[in-house]
Amino acid sequence: MTTKTKQLTLFVTFHIKPTHIEAWKEAHRPVWDLCAQEPECLFFDVFEDGSRPGRFRLVEVWSKDREWFESVQLKKAYYDDLWKRSQPTWEKEMEIEFWERLGEGCSFKEGYLKGGILAE
Repeated sequence: MTTKTKQLTLFVTFHIKPTHIEAWKEAHRPVWDLCAQEPECLFFDVFEDGSRPGRFRLVEVWSKDREWFESVQLKKAYYDDLWKRSQPTWEKEMEIEFWERLGEGCSFKEGYLKGGILAE
C-alpha cells in the first residue's frame, strides 16, 4: 500500500577528511537536533560507512515536497553557521538525493529505533 500523503526523503552523503571526522560531527550535531525538532521532519538518522572512514549518510523524511524543502527548510538560519564550519572538513562536495516515499514494503521491528528519540 502506498502512502496517501507524499513524503520527501533525502539521502545526503558526506565525504569527510579522516582527520576531520570529529570536527564534522561537532558542527552537525546541533543541526541534527534542530532538524529533528521541526514539525515537518518525520524521521532523521545518521549512518556511517564502516568500510570507508569519513563517509556518512543522513536520511531525512519530511512531510512536505522538494520545493518547500529548498525554499523554506534550507533557508533556516542554523544552516549558515553549519556550512561555514562543515565545508572545511569535506573531501568533496556533499551529494543530496531527493526521493518520494511510497510506503509500500515499509516494515521495521521495535529494535530498529532502539537508541533513538521519539520526537513530538
